[in-house]
Amino acid sequence: MKFIKTEERGFIGIITLDNDRKHNSLNFEMLDEIVEAVSVFEDSDKRVIVIRSNPGKTVWCAGLRIDQLPNPEHDPIPYEYNLEKILKKLENFPGAVIAMIEGSVWGGGCELAFSCDILIGSALSSFAITPAKLGAPYNPIQVQRVLNLVETNIAKELFFTAEPIKASRALELGILNHIVEKDTIESFTLSMAEKIAANAPLNIRLIKKQINALSRSTVALVNTEEIKKMVAASFYSRDFKEGKKAFLEKRKPEFLGE
Repeated sequence: MKFIKTEERGFIGIITLDNDRKHNSLNFEMLDEIVEAVSVFEDSDKRVIVIRSNPGKTVWCAGLRIDQLPNPEHDPIPYEYNLEKILKKLENFPGAVIAMIEGSVWGGGCELAFSCDILIGSALSSFAITPAKLGAPYNPIQVQRVLNLVETNIAKELFFTAEPIKASRALELGILNHIVEKDTIESFTLSMAEKIAANAPLNIRLIKKQINALSRSTVALVNTEEIKKMVAASFYSRDFKEGKKAFLEKRKPEFLGE
């Protein structure tokens, strides 16, 4: 593995994001490695997966690499896009998936974190959902991952402002399950993983499947032709092109609403 490290501890599998030079920004190869690791853990009957960064890093995940976002000439509703594949893989993993988050989480990194079942952070954890800074659209499944964690008005604030929220507020809003001191976050997380792994795996698999199904029950209702056209319009927009170009040129984008 080039961008991640894996470890097995009994019924627990650990994935460590290991692209520190790029603040764990997600490229296609890294995403494929995570998919492969989850498949290996599933085949070896792991009951819990822990996803973490290297100890002490201030950024847990900087999001999807901007130059690898879908381009307007491609499918405007990328339900099978590379990032979406790993998110579905984690959501469908038959055991629990725990995100151990020491630092900040940005953009697509929030999707990765929110696809986990339990989020444990430190005081340095923060979350920023940033498509509005790029003009990049989200499809209904992506939006619902946020709505699964927070109320609608909070989701709107996160999307509309694209500003990070700190760990204390993330805990208050229910995004984080726990805030733990950085010196003990690893032992706390692994202790929880061991407790889960010791419980009945068929029961956990069933409960996870039921909770996920119930929480997604409204996606079909909002995935209308009107929404699809709006997502397509955003992908084909001048603003999306400008957002990507400005990010890569390290300047503030000029959005025209077209």
